[in-house]
Amino acid sequence: MKRRLILVLLVMFALTLPTYAQKDCPTCKEKERKAAQQKMLKMKKATFVQSLKLSEEEMEKFWPIYVQYDSEINAVIEHQHALMSKFKDKDLLDIDSESAKMLVEQNNKTERELSEIKIRYYNNFLEILPAQKVAKLIKEEKQMMRNLRKKDRQEKKPQEQIQKQEQKSLQLVPKK
Repeated sequence: MKRRLILVLLVMFALTLPTYAQKDCPTCKEKERKAAQQKMLKMKKATFVQSLKLSEEEMEKFWPIYVQYDSEINAVIEHQHALMSKFKDKDLLDIDSESAKMLVEQNNKTERELSEIKIRYYNNFLEILPAQKVAKLIKEEKQMMRNLRKKDRQEKKPQEQIQKQEQKSLQLVPKK
């Protein structure tokens, strides 16, 4: 019985080891992030060509500007994530008032920046595309984000279940 329990724990440890190693590699995370952004851009391009029914001429004018837009949006979001990651292991109710106020102000600034970027670029898109296609673009982007959040939640559920199982198995280990 003890051997089986030890074997199970060793296997679980071996399976989780690569994920711990990846967390400590900043350049790996950066490469993964950039690869994910490139993959997302390709997916968006394919979706927009089809759903917006863009002509080749429209796509030639629209796509470089959209890539700039996407890059600016991602930069603002990454900055916000970097700030929030400083507090990821803390209960925000336990941080000092100044830090909490700074977080709220930074969040407001981020939301303002995102809105300004969107307004500026949506107006640029209106110079290239008919208003109906820009409205459809906005709708498609929001739908993509909903789908990504849903997928992310679904992927996190199995991870949470594995963590719970690991905790239970650690509780089952007999104390000497």
